[in-house]
Amino acid sequence: MSLLLSGQGEKASPLLRTARKYCTHVSYALTLAGFLWLLALPLQTLSRRTYFSENAMMPGQVELSFGSAKHIEAMNSMNQAEQLGGEQRGRAVMAAFEGLGLDSEMQRFKHNGVSGINVHGVVRAPRGDGVEALVVAAAWEAGNRTNADAVRLLAGLAQHAIEQVNWAKDVVFLVTDAGEGGVEAWLRAYHGEGGAMYVRSGLIQAALALELPPMDACGGLALHFEGRGGQLPNLDLLNIVQHVARIERTPARLHALPDAPRRASRYTHYLQSARLLLRQVRAQAVGSAVGVHAPFLRYGIDALTLVGMERVGARGGGNIVSVGRTVEASLRSLNNLLERFHQSFFFYLLPANGLFISIGNYVPAAVLFAAALLVHAMSLWWLQGPEESRSESPQARIPRINAYHAFLRRSLPTSAGLIVRVHALAAALLALPMLVPQITMTDSTATAYLFTMSLASISLVLHLSDELRSHACLADWRQLKALVCVYVACVVACLSVMNFSLAIAMFVVIGLPLLFTRLSASPTRVHRACTMLMLLAFSPLSVLSVSRYFLASGAVDQMSSPFRMFLSDFNQFGSPVYALICLVYWPINLLCMVITLMP
Repeated sequence: MSLLLSGQGEKASPLLRTARKYCTHVSYALTLAGFLWLLALPLQTLSRRTYFSENAMMPGQVELSFGSAKHIEAMNSMNQAEQLGGEQRGRAVMAAFEGLGLDSEMQRFKHNGVSGINVHGVVRAPRGDGVEALVVAAAWEAGNRTNADAVRLLAGLAQHAIEQVNWAKDVVFLVTDAGEGGVEAWLRAYHGEGGAMYVRSGLIQAALALELPPMDACGGLALHFEGRGGQLPNLDLLNIVQHVARIERTPARLHALPDAPRRASRYTHYLQSARLLLRQVRAQAVGSAVGVHAPFLRYGIDALTLVGMERVGARGGGNIVSVGRTVEASLRSLNNLLERFHQSFFFYLLPANGLFISIGNYVPAAVLFAAALLVHAMSLWWLQGPEESRSESPQARIPRINAYHAFLRRSLPTSAGLIVRVHALAAALLALPMLVPQITMTDSTATAYLFTMSLASISLVLHLSDELRSHACLADWRQLKALVCVYVACVVACLSVMNFSLAIAMFVVIGLPLLFTRLSASPTRVHRACTMLMLLAFSPLSVLSVSRYFLASGAVDQMSSPFRMFLSDFNQFGSPVYALICLVYWPINLLCMVITLMP
C-alpha cells in the first residue's frame, strides 16, 4: 500500500517516478513475452523424454496369451446381445458374463436426464484381498458410431482374465449403453452416492476405456486422456500404454496424430508439435472430453480411452487381437502397482509421442500474463491521482493528500458497487437455466437465452453509463479498470495451476481486451466506437457463435450449440466452463464496456 500511495501523495523516489512513467509499456511487454513463451512451447528445448517413475510396473516384461480360440468364442458370445436393446440387451450381457464365471450385476439408472442400463462383472483376484481393482469399460455407442467391437473385445478380455491366476487386483469389466452418463451413474453407485450396488470390489486404481469403430483393419490406437475441467491422468499411465503398444507393433498416438518423420526439418517438427499442443489446449479449455474415461478422472481415478484408428495403406497396424494384447499387457503392468500413481507428473503438456513439457516449463506464460495485468493495474492506480510537484513543500502536499484520501473514500464504494451489480446479474443468468429442464434446452432455446443475456447486458451497460455520467465525481474509470485488472489477474493465476489451457483461454477473451480498453483519458467518439466493436467481437455471444465452427469435437457436432454443451457438462459432470462464462467472462466484458463509456 505504501508503494501505491508513494506514487500519489508522498514524495516519490526517482525509481518510483520512472516506474510510474513506464508501467504501461512494461505491461504490454510482459504480455508480448507471454505470447512468445507460448510460441516457444513446441520447441524441443523445453521438452523432456518420458520415463517411468514407478519402477515396479515392469511394462512389457510378461508373456502375453490373449488371442486363443476360447477368447474368440467369448467375443462372439456378445453377437446376440448386439441385436437386442434396452433391458434385454443388458440381461444378455449379464448372462454372458455369468457364463464366463464373473460375479455380475445389472444397474438401471436415471441421472440428470440420462437413463440406461449398466452391466459389470468382477474377476476376483486369486492373490488379492479385494481392496484394489482395475476397470475396463466400453459403451455400446461412441458418439454417432456403434462400438460393438469394443464390447466384444471386452468379453474376450474377461474370458482371458478369468483364466489367469496371477492377479493381485480385481478386474472389473463394465458395459454401458449411455456413454459418459452411464459411467458417471455407475461410479456414483459404486461409491455409494446413487443407490445400492451389491457386486463391487475395492478402491479403483486405474481404468481403461475402449472404442473400436467399424473398420476393415486397425492401423493403431489414438489415446484420449483429457477429462472435463482439464483433469489429466498420471503420466505413467500414458507411458505404459504407449510402451506396450509399441512392443505389439500397434502404434498408440496422442489424439491420432503421428509424429513428424525423423529426417524432417525443424520447421516440420515445430508445426507438428504445435498442432498436437493446440488439440490438447482445446480439449482442456473446452472441457468436453472424447471417451468414457472422463468420469473416472473426476473421481480421482487415472484413466484414458483407447480409440481404434483405420489403417491407411497396406503396411503397419494390427487387428483386434493386437489391441487386446495391448490392453492385456497394460493390465498386467497395472497389476504390479504397489500403491496409487503418485511419483510421475499430473500436470503436463505432450508436444509429441515420447516427449512431455512439465508444469515448470509452461506455466511461466500464464504468470507473465497475470503479471502484465497487475503492473497495468498499478499504473492505473498511480495515474488516478494528481501529478507530483518536486518544488512543492511538505506543508503544501498535506491538503492534496487529504483530498486524494477523501476521493478514495467516495469512489471505492462506487467502483465496488459497480462490480457487485454486474456480478449480481451474472449470478442470476447462471441460475436461470437450472430452472429449465434439460429436455427443453434445445438449440433454439439456447440461442434465445443467449440473446436474452445480451439484451439484459446491454441494458445494464447503458443504465450504468448514464448513471456514472450524471455522477461523474463519484467514480473514476482508472480506479475501476485497476480493480478489474487485479480481479482478472487473480483468476488467471489461480486457473493456471489447475487448468493451464483454460487460464490462457480466459486471458485471451477477457484479459487481452481489458488491457486495450480505454487507452487514453479523453478518448474520441471514434475511439470509443472502435473499442465497443472490439468488446462485442470478444463478447461471449460472438465467441460462442464462432466457436461452433472451430470446436471439431463429437459433443459440439451432436448438440450444435457450444452454450448448450457447456450447460449440459455443468449440470451432469460439474464442468467449470459454464460457471466461468457466467461469473467471470460475461461480467468482465460488461465492465469493459462500462469503462469505455465512462466520462
